Amino acid sequence: MNTSMKKNLVNLRVDYAFKRLFGVEGNEDILIGFLNAVLQSSIDEEITSLHLDDPHLPREQKNDKLSILDLRATLNSGIKINIEIQVRDKKDMIERSLFYWSGMYYSQMTQGMKYTELRPTICINIVDFILFPEEQEFHNVNTVMNKKSKRIITENMQLHFLEIPKVIQEWQGERMNPWEDSLARWLLLFPAYEDEKLTTILEGIAMEKDPVLKRAMEDWERLSSDKDFLRLYEAREKAIKDRISEIETAEEKATEEARIATKIEMIHNLINVGVPIEKVAEATELSVEEVNEILQNK
Repeated sequence: MNTSMKKNLVNLRVDYAFKRLFGVEGNEDILIGFLNAVLQSSIDEEITSLHLDDPHLPREQKNDKLSILDLRATLNSGIKINIEIQVRDKKDMIERSLFYWSGMYYSQMTQGMKYTELRPTICINIVDFILFPEEQEFHNVNTVMNKKSKRIITENMQLHFLEIPKVIQEWQGERMNPWEDSLARWLLLFPAYEDEKLTTILEGIAMEKDPVLKRAMEDWERLSSDKDFLRLYEAREKAIKDRISEIETAEEKATEEARIATKIEMIHNLINVGVPIEKVAEATELSVEEVNEILQNK
């Protein structure tokens, strides 16, 4: 790792960058290191090998610029893994994760196969927003349990949610120790691209005690200066930002339309109960002429 100059690292919250670092052939050890940190309390055995189910990256952005770009793998134990990054809260993250989980679980079934042969399927969602404001933990694991006894019925379904804003809060509040917590140091890679001090700390940890993290950071640094990669990364980043802007504009328009509809309904209701038009105009902060125009266009 080059520690002599300031680095301009790509943002791993852009799914294209994440998949290029963690989800391509030759980088399986990096993904294994990350998964062992995330799943250390969720599976019985340490992951030693895995198969990337789709190790390919799109060479160009297609017309559907925001098609799903997730990472899928099968562990040596047969457990199915899906990792997805979401940078904006669309208010459907839990349902979305459950939908993808069901598709992966169902896709295992072949003719003559017994239900008991289905392998556990784990969806890991890395989100750049607060999904569970009522929960303090940045890593929340959800499965199927008996509501009354709290007994877990099956481990075949696991939905993991990793909330990056909470990770940043823990780090800034000095409540996180990446020297001792392997998950903390992997998740701190996400904000590290814009925090030179944090990057330096992670480099120190990597060089002293975590060779897999060291290789990940070296490859991350190399990617961040690769012109061919940067061209596709920047196109993906722009597509994500453009889509977010489109959604926000549509939401603002819908909010304004709802506000206008409410005001029109209020005008009609006030007129219908005999409120003078001058008072209606005053209450709605419109001119008498504007109120008359609304009444004529009903």
